[in-house]
Amino acid sequence: MLVSHKWLVELLEFDVAVDDVAKQLTSGGLEVEHVRRWGENLTGIVIAEVRGKKPHPSRDKLSLVTLFDGVAEQEVVCGASNVPDAGGLVAFARLGSTLPGGLKIEERKLGGVVSRGMICSEKELDIGADEDGILVIEKSRHTQPGAALADALDLRDTVYTLGLTPNRPDCLGHVGIARELCALIGDDNKAFTFPRPTSPRRLVQATSPLWQKSEHAFSLADQYGSMGAEPVKVSGIAPVSLQVSAPERCPRYGAALVTGVKIGPSAFVVRYRLHVLGQRAISNVVDATNLVLLGFGHPIHAFDLRKLRGSRIEVRLAKAGETMHTLDGQARALDADDLVICDGEGPVALAGVMGGANSEIGPGTEHVLIECAYFDPPTVRRTSKRTGLHTDSSHRFERGVDPSDVRAVLAHAAAWIADLAGGAVVPDALDFYAQPTTKAHVTFRRARAQALLGAEIDLARARAIFARLGCHVTPTAADTLAVTMPLHRPDLAREVDLIEEYARIVGYDTIATSLPNMRPSPEGTAPAIRFVRRVRESAASAGLWEAVNFAFVSPADHEKARVPASEARVANPMSEERSVLRTALLPGLLQNLVLSQRHAQKRFAGYEVARVFGANTDAKATLPSERYELGALLWGMRASSYDEREQLDFYDAKGMLESITHALAGVPVETVHDSSLDAQAPFLHPKRRGRVRVAGVDVGVLGELHPDIVNTYGLEGRPIYAALDVAALQHASEQVGVRKASPLPRFPASTRDLAVVVAEDVSAGEVASVLHDTAGTLAETVKLFDIYRGAPVPEGQKSLAFHVVYRDPRATLTDKLVDETHAKLTAIAEQRFRGTLR
Repeated sequence: MLVSHKWLVELLEFDVAVDDVAKQLTSGGLEVEHVRRWGENLTGIVIAEVRGKKPHPSRDKLSLVTLFDGVAEQEVVCGASNVPDAGGLVAFARLGSTLPGGLKIEERKLGGVVSRGMICSEKELDIGADEDGILVIEKSRHTQPGAALADALDLRDTVYTLGLTPNRPDCLGHVGIARELCALIGDDNKAFTFPRPTSPRRLVQATSPLWQKSEHAFSLADQYGSMGAEPVKVSGIAPVSLQVSAPERCPRYGAALVTGVKIGPSAFVVRYRLHVLGQRAISNVVDATNLVLLGFGHPIHAFDLRKLRGSRIEVRLAKAGETMHTLDGQARALDADDLVICDGEGPVALAGVMGGANSEIGPGTEHVLIECAYFDPPTVRRTSKRTGLHTDSSHRFERGVDPSDVRAVLAHAAAWIADLAGGAVVPDALDFYAQPTTKAHVTFRRARAQALLGAEIDLARARAIFARLGCHVTPTAADTLAVTMPLHRPDLAREVDLIEEYARIVGYDTIATSLPNMRPSPEGTAPAIRFVRRVRESAASAGLWEAVNFAFVSPADHEKARVPASEARVANPMSEERSVLRTALLPGLLQNLVLSQRHAQKRFAGYEVARVFGANTDAKATLPSERYELGALLWGMRASSYDEREQLDFYDAKGMLESITHALAGVPVETVHDSSLDAQAPFLHPKRRGRVRVAGVDVGVLGELHPDIVNTYGLEGRPIYAALDVAALQHASEQVGVRKASPLPRFPASTRDLAVVVAEDVSAGEVASVLHDTAGTLAETVKLFDIYRGAPVPEGQKSLAFHVVYRDPRATLTDKLVDETHAKLTAIAEQRFRGTLR
């Protein structure tokens, strides 16, 4: 939201410093994200008078213009076709000045003629969007030759960029910001007054009624105060009828008429105000509607009255199969849930979203019908979302505009359109208000506010604050206030909302900080919570980077990643991409890997410890079950290698898991083949996977990702994924028990190596386990240090090399004992696995 300081001062009717505005708004919860000062980068740009012009001697499309810049005459080469005749005024950049875009003005030869300066357009000066010709300036007492352009055209302004939260639609216009600023300043002598519309210069005296007889008619004259308008007679306009057929979707609909307009560009002051607020000037009538939107935060729409077939306006729900062309030129197929504005033959606008091309304001428009309404916010939101049209109008309507300001906004809009486009206001208007909005009534209790805020509450100050916010306040009993909420604040509905408003206006920084009294639990933090923290720390210590992904994903993400579908669907999701709760961590980590590969990363080693959700086995449960899972995804080069052929593989992932489980339980990881993984882990490669066991407890799965998943996500290489159930891992850790320190060995060790050739389907872990059991207490460790395939090992077989450390905890080993034990290991390897020694 862009806010003009100059416009705020006009509404406040008192001056306030820029820094004070930024500080007050930010402290009040309306964060000022950026402040831009306009008109301060135009040093050296002045008003110049055209003294003469003639064709360029060698360039047909250029002309030589003689200017007087208040000091001396300068000759400038110009290519614009709209250079005024002698006596006209233009914007002139003197030599040495720099334009907002960074162009430095120096002497330049163009076709052999030296140009001493530059005549500028609005676009080049960043004071408008017009770049088709130079800026031609109207004569006034301020626009004298030599006058600084920023001063002559009153270009100095400060624009605040506000970061508004969705619950504050009242601040989506300058009137709302001015009201909020008065409440924050808190000076009774600087109270906010809703702006009264300026009386139009011309009023219609129709020879016949311009509205069909309606009980909803009212007079705009009541809004204008003193009337000194010129009467204008109008005839030949068919009376317009209004019907609201869906009052539950459109509780209030107002309409006014302006006749005899002439469409053209707005005055520069209007175009410039729109420009600094991020709006493009279009025409005087359309610009007036945009000024109303930016001023009051209440969108309006202007129809060309002649294009309304049957001189009729009907507000109704769309019919299935109806279509219309919106102002963006797109054909829209309507849904039966869409609210539309129709004329006598069909839709002419999507209510609260966008107007129709068949009723838009154009060069031939003479008579304008102005719409100002209150539309049901959920209806506008659904239509905007379904059509993909998020407009300035829908942004405000779907958050909730003020239904009580319809007549005032209509009066302002009619006067502005009439004055900018030379029209006359029809004093009679319509206001259909079938379902008046009920104001919320709340009792504010001093004791309750003090209990929530932990600070003393000044009831008189609270009453003054609520009044400045637009509430109607009445003392009811000791220490209580009866408060009626204003309709421009749909976020105020409960007592706690008023308590928050009191704290916000007083200032959170004025509330003293005090720590609550609490009794620590004798047991301390729950073991499950502590274990989750240890899992995160262990994974990070293993060299993995933590990811934090959304718990909400799309059903398509589950399908692509081959994980179970979610039964927990969000009733009103923000988007389809965040419509269900995840059942696994894999979809999020896959998106992280996709992003890393797109950024040309050579390695990815990420993990996430978070909740996943599944079907609840308890028939009485209404919520899905949830559990913590550790997901780890590896891909790319080994960290210690510069050779891209050295890629992370299954054993790197297993080593990573062993590092984690060693820190958690002090025991190694065991991976075993399990055919049931076809159903339980279809996301893993059918030949390169295994079930993970720790201390005899199944805790998860490990393996390469299925090639179909790799192809679906467009990934490179062979990523490896591990998924561990944190609760099962905690159970395994508890099975092992508390780790105890062992005394340093008193006797020396003896080491031997054993290499055995076995069939390809024999796992190294199984061989190591048998060797360790055979050696008994004499084998301190049995570690695999090499796997070899190739000549002279026969095809279909592999060589496994183990490093065995022997140690007797009670005495010094003898060579004879070591030889006998090692011979037993050799024999068992040959017998159990039909292996041969190398």
